[in-house]
Amino acid sequence: MNNAYKNILNFLNNYFFYLLKVTGVILFKLLYNVQVKHETRIPKKGPLIVAANHFSYMDPAVLQTMFPRRITFMMTEIYYAGRARWLFKLLRCICVREKGSNITALREGVEVLRKNGVVGIFPEGAVSKEGRLQEGNPGIGFLVKKTGAPVIPAYISGTYEALPKGKTIPKITRIKIIFGSPMTFHTTHENVEKKDIVEITEQIMNKIKALSLCIK
Repeated sequence: MNNAYKNILNFLNNYFFYLLKVTGVILFKLLYNVQVKHETRIPKKGPLIVAANHFSYMDPAVLQTMFPRRITFMMTEIYYAGRARWLFKLLRCICVREKGSNITALREGVEVLRKNGVVGIFPEGAVSKEGRLQEGNPGIGFLVKKTGAPVIPAYISGTYEALPKGKTIPKITRIKIIFGSPMTFHTTHENVEKKDIVEITEQIMNKIKALSLCIK
């Protein structure tokens, strides 16, 4: 594939993405009066991981719509392999397997960060059935240890009330997003030990929990 063809594809992809983003901003602002707090904490450039709670299928759309940079989301294969697979491919989502090794997905995430991109992760993995925070999966800790990328924690409220797991018709409610300060961790980029991954994951989840107490 020559460079000219690649550039055309990238242009069309970016155009499609920003068209969706503008549409999302209009819809979410009008229907859900989405409010964002502390968005100035988000670094404007450089590698970045954004980690948020996962209470609804709406979360990725809401987060991306209100986030100033394009996010490459890591997505569980049960959603990635559905009817909307074509859309997730266009949006450059990374497919995460439910069982077995996810080395390929983690490598893709590392590559995005090495190119100064943004990786979006819902550390809980599955959508919470009760609208309460669950334990975090260690994938985010691995990416932090491997790349040294800073993490922006985020808490999203209102999406559980709007569209909880098991429902198909959303309700109109107010949605809020609050961002925490960038979290940085000492990394060597060499040995990736399990205890370090677990500790990083726990710190991120604790910060997301702390942000939930700041929602008013």
